[in-house]
Amino acid sequence: MIAVIAIFYISLALIAAMLWMKRTELVTGKKTVLSSAGERTDHVLQGFHKDAAEIVSYFNKHTFIAFIQWTAAHVLSWLRDVYIKLFRIARKYPHSKKVIDMVRGKGDENIPGGASFFLKKISDSSEVGSTTPPTE
Repeated sequence: MIAVIAIFYISLALIAAMLWMKRTELVTGKKTVLSSAGERTDHVLQGFHKDAAEIVSYFNKHTFIAFIQWTAAHVLSWLRDVYIKLFRIARKYPHSKKVIDMVRGKGDENIPGGASFFLKKISDSSEVGSTTPPTE
């Protein structure tokens, strides 16, 4: 906490010193050391600003959309790889394999046909073309 207070007061003193130096420069008409150093390095900062503006303008709407699509493709492919790894891990255990097969509609291996339990229940309880509702 003491460091934060010290940084605040140091910054406040530097801001006051900069304002005093600028006032002195305006009153006397002589350039201070900081003003002359700023004039000598001004072209460097302007060049940096120009380069940054060109880079930002390069990312226009179309480039931004392409970048978002590229990012989404990489994220989705990573998620797919994670899903495949988790799926393979889950298939190693018999109970998980049975649940996955039930969700996919495969059912048990020894029962013929690959229909889900819901479809098997419907087919067992009703006949094709009957108008009476199935009884339970």
